[in-house]
Order: sequence, then structure tokens, then C-alpha cells
Amino acid sequence: MNRSYRLLAGVALLAIVASPAPVLAQSAQQIEFGVFGTFTRYDRAFLLKNRFGGGARVGYMLSDKVGVELEGGISQTQNVGGTQDANMTSGSASLVLNFPMGDKTTVYVLGGYSRLVFGDAAPYDFTENGVHGGVGARMFLNPHLALRAEGRAIYSPNTNFPGGTWGGQVIGSVGASYFYVPPAQGRGVKRDYQWYWGAQGGALIYKTNVQATVYDPMIGGHWMITAKRSALYVSYEQAALLTDANAVIVDPGSSTSSVGPGFRDVTFSSVRRLMMGLVAYPSQKVIEPFVGGGFALTQVLNPVVDCSSCVTLSEAFEAQSRAEDASSKAFFWMMGGLQINYSTKLNVFAHYVWTSASQGFLIEGVTHTVQGGIRYSLGTAKEGLTERN
Repeated sequence: MNRSYRLLAGVALLAIVASPAPVLAQSAQQIEFGVFGTFTRYDRAFLLKNRFGGGARVGYMLSDKVGVELEGGISQTQNVGGTQDANMTSGSASLVLNFPMGDKTTVYVLGGYSRLVFGDAAPYDFTENGVHGGVGARMFLNPHLALRAEGRAIYSPNTNFPGGTWGGQVIGSVGASYFYVPPAQGRGVKRDYQWYWGAQGGALIYKTNVQATVYDPMIGGHWMITAKRSALYVSYEQAALLTDANAVIVDPGSSTSSVGPGFRDVTFSSVRRLMMGLVAYPSQKVIEPFVGGGFALTQVLNPVVDCSSCVTLSEAFEAQSRAEDASSKAFFWMMGGLQINYSTKLNVFAHYVWTSASQGFLIEGVTHTVQGGIRYSLGTAKEGLTERN
């Protein structure tokens, strides 16, 4: 009996040893989300104590060996005398070259651009622009989770530290990464002829003829029908201004305004936009860029004209009519962004929208919109033939 057990155990052990180990290293189209702790050695000329910090990163594998990453971090410290607090926030963009060292370990080198913002008070209230390079390793625990350690140096050829000539920081980090493995890795995500409904939110960036550039929240929804590499796009959005916007309109009958006679002051607190156009997707990958363009109708809702100097009712009606005429215009828009295809049905995205200018509108010049959102397919937009003649 014991001999039989030993024989079975030997066969099982042989099967385990002979079976191929799973390939855990990252590959094309995977997305890496990571958090990490850091230790920063500051430039000696800055007279700052070396301290711990932390950060987060997101990366995308363009191929099995080449990836791109965005990273942000923060570290709080003091001057070497312990008399003044300071901090450093950082942001970087990197190109990463990966070298698999077996099934569970990857060594990599990276390089790119870094921006360091120091604060809060002089002399630690300056910004550094530099280049960085580094080396690191990942150890995969399973296809989705890996431990990661890295060392990098940041070089600023022209430091903004008072009295300095150049700057150099060295940062070591240790953390963990989660890898999103797409269901159709390497083959793209097929989204042909789908009905998508989505929602987006972000910031409307605009100005008026008497008000500097401001940022206000804008939310909305959209409807999209995809074809092979293009889509019909329709959206409805509305911005609720945090504070009333101020503008002036031409009115020869006005005797006074914030800019003098011949104009009237107008305030408004809400903007509506209806967009229609086409969006193109050059490649159907897990992360893919998109561009688009079309026409938009933008409307300032319920403009309020200052008619405190009006002497007759007809003058008040005319002033309000002038404000209404300046509250709605048609525009041309262009869009660019990135989309993450989690599946055929579910996508998340971020985009930038540029809208042209129009004369005589309460909003002056071009507008800019930065938004993120989600869209979900409710089914196919193309019915196939199922009957045979």
C-alpha cells in the first residue's frame, strides 16, 4: 500500500514539474494601475531632508516589450535646519522598455519628462522641468497582480532654485500594480454597429467680453452609433455656472453700463449645448484614440439684462430682445480623446472639445471643454438576415 502511495506521489510530482508554468508577464494592450511608496534624495543644494512619500501611476502596453506611463507623486519634507516645512509634487510621462526574465519577472528601463513643483514659501516656491531615467523590476504573483521596485534620477539642466545652476533628485519606489487583461487581448475589441448611450462630465472653459477665463462644471449625455471605424455622435450638455457670468451687449439707447454709455450689462448662470457630428476611431484596440468634428448649437439660458436706466417699457423690451439675440449661436466643434474598451459593451473615455467663436455672442472667442465619461451599448444597430430563401 505504501509503495502504491509513493508511486502515485512520484507520478503527481513529475506531472507538476513537467507541466509548463503559466506565463504571467505583461503583454500588449494590458493596462497597469499602480500605487507605491517613495524615498526621495533631494539635491544637496536645496538643503532639504530626504523623506518618504507616495504616488500612483497608470500605464499601457503598446506591445509585449514597449509601454507608456503617466505617474504622479507627493513628498513632504523640511529644510535641514528643521525650521521650515516644504513639499514636492511631481508628474511624469515615460517610455518603458520591458525585458522578461522568465515567466514571473520583468526587468525594465524607462525615460521621459518630469515636472516638479516645490512649495510652499520662499525659497521653496519654484517649479522644475527635467528629464528622468530609471531601472526597475516587476515580480508577478498572478496574471493581474505584481510587486514593483524602481529607482530613477531626475535631472533639471536649469534649476529655478534661487542661486542654483542645475538640479538633481533621486527617487526610489516600492509598490504594487494591478494589470487589466482585456478579454480580446491582441485582437482588439469589436464594436461594429453598436448603439451606445453614455454620460460625461467635466469643465467648460470660456470667457466673455468683460470677464477673464473661468472654469465651470458641465455635465451631459450622448448617443452614438458605431460603424467599422467611425460613429455618428449626438450629445446634450449643460453647464451650471458657479457664479453668474458678466458680459455687455451693444445698445445705443443705453446711457450707462460697466463700460460706459452705448452698452448694457448682461448676466447669466447656465449654458446649454447640443452637438452633432462624426467620430473616427483609427484602430480598434483596448486603448484607442479618437477624433471628431461637427456642428453645435450653444445657448445661454435666461440672460438677465440690466435695465436700471431704462425710462420706458419699450426700451426695456428692446434691451431684453438684444440680449436674447446674443444668447444663441451655431458653432463648429472638433474633438480628440482616448477610450478604454473594457468590453464590447462597456467603454470609458476622456476627451477635449474645441468650439469655434462667433460674433455677437455673450461668450467671447473659442471655448474649451475637458471631460471624462462612460458609454454602454444597448445592442446592435444592424440586424442580420436570419431567413433563408
